[in-house]
Amino acid sequence: MSSSDLAATTEQRRVGLGAAAVLVATVCWSFGGVIAVAIDAPGVVTSFYRLWMGSVFLVAIGAATRRLPTWRELRQVAPSGALFGLNLCLFFTALNYTTVANAIIVGALTPVLMLPIAARLLGERLDAVKIGCALVAVGGVVFAVLTAPGGGESGGRSLRGDLLAVGSLLLWIGFLTSAKRVRAQVGTLQFLTATTISAAVAVTPLAVFGPYDLGVLEGTDWPLLVALTVVPGMVGHGLIAWAQRHIDATVSSVLMQGEPVGGTILAAVLLGQAMSVLQGFAMAIVVGALAVLAAAGRRRAGPLEEPAST
Repeated sequence: MSSSDLAATTEQRRVGLGAAAVLVATVCWSFGGVIAVAIDAPGVVTSFYRLWMGSVFLVAIGAATRRLPTWRELRQVAPSGALFGLNLCLFFTALNYTTVANAIIVGALTPVLMLPIAARLLGERLDAVKIGCALVAVGGVVFAVLTAPGGGESGGRSLRGDLLAVGSLLLWIGFLTSAKRVRAQVGTLQFLTATTISAAVAVTPLAVFGPYDLGVLEGTDWPLLVALTVVPGMVGHGLIAWAQRHIDATVSSVLMQGEPVGGTILAAVLLGQAMSVLQGFAMAIVVGALAVLAAAGRRRAGPLEEPAST
């Protein structure tokens, strides 16, 4: 095997690992909405504790492995972190007013908005497969949630909650775009730590000076908060942070559509929301679109962007 063939094979493997990391992250994220609903606290308070708890965990890991972010890296990541923190606040607050399914379905619009943004600002390549998979995945997710039977225990549809979810979506798009720009210059753990710290700092004024009681958490809220911090937070976002160096943002944003499917299934199991046959059929279509996109990402992998430190 020639050196060029070996390099191409290595690149394809890394892209494949990146796609797998995003898919595992979507499984972790699927638990996020359900856990957040179970925590009896306003969304801003939940975000405040989740981000500072995550910051402590990540700083401890960084100190132990000598991978703490530098002041320069903190400054680089700060804008992305602020967007992430505000996104988290709006999403968790949306869950205070609307159902898990209604909140996460808005996030299904991510790839639709990311396609033109990634092409124009990030120079990523678009083709018929990416566009087609994005449309099929989004259409399948929308159909899956809209065909879900009503009467779940998590409440009903709310215009206020849906608008908060839209605001969360816009901030999430901003985070993905901003993070993609700086990700190649910062190591995975350093990026995740800097992002979480910056997000916590951005959220703190809202939690401390807003009309919230920071002492509202009690009993089972604390172990649930730890689970929210570790599973969708550290593991889920850690995998995404690593994967961003290896696959296009357009591919990762569509692969993340597994989250609404997983979240809907978990809401059915844990929150008592029934699932219809049509909904299950739509989810199968979504999974198929994600599988095609993952394969397309391997075949059309672009040059990898290496970080300054790992």
